Amino acid sequence: MPRRASSSTTTTVPPGYAVDSSAPPMLRYQASLPKLPIPSLQSTAAKYLETVRPLVTASAYARTESAVKEFIASPQAAELQRRLEERRSIDGMKNWLSEWWNDAAYMGYRDPVVVFVSYFYVHVDDRLRKEPAQRAASLVKAMLPFREMVERCVLVCRNARCDD
Repeated sequence: MPRRASSSTTTTVPPGYAVDSSAPPMLRYQASLPKLPIPSLQSTAAKYLETVRPLVTASAYARTESAVKEFIASPQAAELQRRLEERRSIDGMKNWLSEWWNDAAYMGYRDPVVVFVSYFYVHVDDRLRKEPAQRAASLVKAMLPFREMVERCVLVCRNARCDD
């Protein structure tokens, strides 16, 4: 049974998590987050093939599937997987991927991030603002309060693993 956290708002604490009452609301569970797991090579390969299938012809898919199977069986694949697991085991390393992800996907990526990287961001047609500058100003104005909550670390976390 999840226990209640002591705070100004009643929050259910998932089993295995601890509340750091000295941390701001957004970071109150940070210390008890588990390390990011490393998916198995087979799982990664299966997801890759599932993603590729609708994009290629049957013959191209067969070649891709063959190449993936050959790679999985190779010593190189085993070595790369071992290196990932070694990186994950470094003391103090909570997330083996975040540095690479931030550097490659965000900082090294020069196209507009919101449009090309943030897949769940949706631009609903705004019938009141037809001019691009008005639309952009409206979007920025709407996003600023959320950004401020993140910057001040007051955004309250949602407990995805609670039983309530």
